[in-house]
Amino acid sequence: MVKKIQSLCSVAVLAAVAIVSVKLQAATVADVRFEQTGKNPIPSEMLSLTLRLRKGMEFKREYLDQDIKNLYATGTVSDVVSEVRKLDGDKVEVIFKLRPSPVISVMKIVGNNKFSTKDLQSNFTVNEGERLNSKRLNETLENLRKFYTGKGYNDVRIAPPAVVPDGKGGVIVTVKIEENLRLKVKDVTFDGAALFTPGELRGVLFNSYSYWNVLPFINDYLNYGLLDRKELDADKARLRELYREKGYLDFKVDKVDVITSKEDPEYVNIAFKITEGKPYTVSEVSVAGNNALALKELLPRVALKSGEIFRGSAEKKTIRDIAAMYDARGYAEAVVRARHSINYPEQKVKVIFEITEGQKYRVNEIIPVGNTATKSKVLLREMAIQPGDPVSKRRIEISRQRLLGMGYFKNVKVEAVNSDDLETKDIRITVEEKPERYNIRLGAGASDVSNIFGMAEISTNNFDITNPRNWFYGGGQRMRIQGIYGIDNAGFNVDFVEPWLLDLPIRFELSGYYNVSEYDDWTEDHFGVRASLQRKVFDDFTTVKLAYKFEAVDVDEVNHKLKRYFKQNDMDGNFLVSQPSLQISRDTRDSLVDPTEGYYVSLFGSITPEVLGSSSNYYRWEVKGSYFMNFFDKAIVAMVGAKFGVVSGFDSDSDDVPVFERYFLGGSNSLRGFEYRSVGPKVNGCNVGGTTMLLLTAEVSHPIWGPLRGAAFVDVGNAWENPYEMDFSEINVGIGYGFRLKLPWVKAPLKLDLAYPIVNNQDNVSNKLRIHFNVGFTF
Repeated sequence: MVKKIQSLCSVAVLAAVAIVSVKLQAATVADVRFEQTGKNPIPSEMLSLTLRLRKGMEFKREYLDQDIKNLYATGTVSDVVSEVRKLDGDKVEVIFKLRPSPVISVMKIVGNNKFSTKDLQSNFTVNEGERLNSKRLNETLENLRKFYTGKGYNDVRIAPPAVVPDGKGGVIVTVKIEENLRLKVKDVTFDGAALFTPGELRGVLFNSYSYWNVLPFINDYLNYGLLDRKELDADKARLRELYREKGYLDFKVDKVDVITSKEDPEYVNIAFKITEGKPYTVSEVSVAGNNALALKELLPRVALKSGEIFRGSAEKKTIRDIAAMYDARGYAEAVVRARHSINYPEQKVKVIFEITEGQKYRVNEIIPVGNTATKSKVLLREMAIQPGDPVSKRRIEISRQRLLGMGYFKNVKVEAVNSDDLETKDIRITVEEKPERYNIRLGAGASDVSNIFGMAEISTNNFDITNPRNWFYGGGQRMRIQGIYGIDNAGFNVDFVEPWLLDLPIRFELSGYYNVSEYDDWTEDHFGVRASLQRKVFDDFTTVKLAYKFEAVDVDEVNHKLKRYFKQNDMDGNFLVSQPSLQISRDTRDSLVDPTEGYYVSLFGSITPEVLGSSSNYYRWEVKGSYFMNFFDKAIVAMVGAKFGVVSGFDSDSDDVPVFERYFLGGSNSLRGFEYRSVGPKVNGCNVGGTTMLLLTAEVSHPIWGPLRGAAFVDVGNAWENPYEMDFSEINVGIGYGFRLKLPWVKAPLKLDLAYPIVNNQDNVSNKLRIHFNVGFTF
């Protein structure tokens, strides 16, 4: 009986609580107040900005809970409690009782000897006069650690800050730093190693000796060969992977000692004590758990073979390849694991690849989120996965990379989420747009081709010509307006690109331009317009481009030595150029501006007939290509390239070819070792350009320090007077060495080359060391 009464009472209490809760949920907020204790109260207006609950709105308990979290998240309060007072007429008053965080009166650093307090203060995210904020204080400590490790002080110790009252209502924050020495690795030894030489073992380690240590004034900036204790565990794993590749499944690192050198306390010796074990042979390989895919499909993907020595890389490749097969078919949750059944006495291992297939999914819908300025179709058309396709993690990642590559999102997240249909998933695209919409750049530069010049430009990669209400932004188009003024050239260019013409995968480009160039023996003014249609064919690497150019060209201020020649060949005065062209290219390079692997090949042809309004009848065709390869994880990059071109009148005569359409070699962009536009047929000592051109080049680059690389190169080429006529006894060769500096705010590397002509068949060009350069900067 007592238990029944207790149960009834409990039910009654719960019912009462529920009724009160329901009434509160339905109540209206009459007022929201703050009650603060302690000194230096926070203005109520600032606190109100963090709240969801407002006067006059319906009271919701979840909003109240969120508001308490929001107040804590500001970092300006140390304690928050809430009180909800019921008023007449289904109204409530919400009161937040809080204690403001104290103000930092003094913030100091102790123990810093290598760097001044002023140097370290740039890492502070909280300073004197601000309220104590634990989150920002932790960020400050992490920034200080990164600063020290970035300078090579990997053994730095930064203690939790001491916070003490100053007796005036504020606090004193003291950060204690123990810098320790900038330890360098002198030697690494391996006790128990027989299979590999010490050099082979050191080659896979992060902690190893650097020969730059012999040049301390340089290595102070390189930070090579320094001890990093955090990498020691990773070094153990690197050694284990090296031995697994040879089948040594029993390999282990028993101990790692870091011993200070007796000769110099700034150097340490690292001693690895290892047990190699013995190599294992694969006794059997099998696949289990597969239902969706037959064994005859999976077994060809198994790289491990029975009777062979076990190889870790073959096991990993098998796991990747089988997982990729399932992923391509929509089994996005498939898991592939390798299980080992080891026969220790016989040194044999049976490898079973166990597959957990999961469910097969197809894409139901693609949902963009966060694109407040960019049209949704701009995102959707870049996706490598579409509704109806199998859900593939690989294609999802490719889509994410494409969206990031567009250049106007700070962050991109693409993920498969549950849909209403159990057999499908939605693909959700969550983007965070960059705040800046238009890029305004002012810059200057210099090169051996263009001399000194200044530049002003406004551009965007997300233009929308149809949307003036959104400041012509959000359509995924490209727009650039650029002005250049220099000693030898000037120009004004307007460029517009629609990557998806009429929402089809056809790239449309339209450019208008006016350019003035002053050469040694004449000047050229070009005023015109270009338009092109471009589409990828066969795959993502092959492109067909159909273009048309119409321009007016004025050739003037001709050198008196050439006036008779120009007059006889109709090369000065005003010209009209009406020129359709076709280009087919294939590009597999990993980067357009700084490639390290892949190739590029292109075939180009154009025709300039009088029937379309041109002043002369001539045509051009060119073929060019380049191939890039790298060694030692892209440390060494080699390139070979070639270009051949002919421009000719319709009757295979050179007289119909205007001077501004001819080939001029020499300079940083063609034949190094020779002055700009100095290589080609000459009249009275002046280069008038050739109609046949051949250029060959080879270059090998290597790292020097950080963003600085060196490059050795050789260029071979010439331009000949008549179409299809080449005399290889007239070839020119330049060799040299240069520097490449890659800066984060400059798209292409800055170049400085020193070159010398070792074979010189060009009249009036001396044999001497020449400097070719291309440098610039923008704001």
